[in-house]
Amino acid sequence: MHRRGVFFIPLAALAAGPLRGDPSNGDPRLSRLFRSFVAPCCWRENLLTHQSPKADEMRADIRRRIALGHDDGQIKQALLTQYSRRILATPDGSAGHWLTWTPVAACAAGLAALGLILNRLRTQRPPDALPLPPDDEWDLWDGPPPPASAQEKRKHA
Repeated sequence: MHRRGVFFIPLAALAAGPLRGDPSNGDPRLSRLFRSFVAPCCWRENLLTHQSPKADEMRADIRRRIALGHDDGQIKQALLTQYSRRILATPDGSAGHWLTWTPVAACAAGLAALGLILNRLRTQRPPDALPLPPDDEWDLWDGPPPPASAQEKRKHA
């Protein structure tokens, strides 16, 4: 592979993303509606990003309802009637608030706990110096004592 390919392959991958197209065609109302409902084939991705025949069918249904003059509430109610509350990307009411704010609160609590722990470690006094061993144990630390006389030197030699 040529060196230029190292640069052109990632650029081609980035350029291919917009080729998929935006199902809402830049319409903010369609974008908001497509983002608020999940695809019923997998129940994981919203209609704005999901690519499947069922998602295409639902997007066409939403466009048809808009052409008939339905407002967002009527479209939402019709899809809720047809698919149940599971069709909503973000639950209504308190469940949606819990889903939105629980991770934020958990992160904030974790950061606060980490800050308290680090502050406590920073301000904690270092432990007092370790006690020294008694004098008779110094020989064990330093190795065998040196020979005291010339006779002992000869013994060790």
